[in-house]
Amino acid sequence: MSDTINLDVGFGTFLEYVFGKNKYKGLAGNIKKNRWEEILSDLFDSLEKHVIVSIQDDSEQVQNIRKDLELIRSEFKRNKSIDDLNVKTIRVLFGVCFQLLGDEINNTNRKVLNRPSHYRLNKKRTLVYHSDNLQKFWQVHERSGEAKFLDDGLPGPNGLEDFFFKKLNGNADDFILWFKENHPKLYLEMF
Repeated sequence: MSDTINLDVGFGTFLEYVFGKNKYKGLAGNIKKNRWEEILSDLFDSLEKHVIVSIQDDSEQVQNIRKDLELIRSEFKRNKSIDDLNVKTIRVLFGVCFQLLGDEINNTNRKVLNRPSHYRLNKKRTLVYHSDNLQKFWQVHERSGEAKFLDDGLPGPNGLEDFFFKKLNGNADDFILWFKENHPKLYLEMF
């Protein structure tokens, strides 16, 4: 049983996405157990902060997820092997994923899972994505360099930002009206 884990460069890049480029820059290779626990602890702390800030109007959901996250923190305090820690981490992460889809999962009493209703987790809540007009602007901005957007006459990302901030004074409602009028096919495809 090893007390190290080998992290590839892609995981280091993921950590940079989560924490910025300075905290874990270039992290890769064999990592000792105590460093791995520290990294996982940082990830779970970050996940909790994202949950608290991002989930609106559902304090029960936030509390349920925080309960799962606290479960893994208690595991960090026990002297476990890396394999043990990884298995418990995976279990907690999937528990959080199911919570985010709507509720805790429990198919214990089912012999088989063969109906769509067996996978439904929306008894108490439904995951619904909503984008306000500013968020829609950033969605268009993200895709504005794609060929079909450029072919339709939409400026690239820099030109679109200039148009949005200089000509429309950053008014997202005006932008969406403009986008709908001038690029109706793209608008219907996206929204």
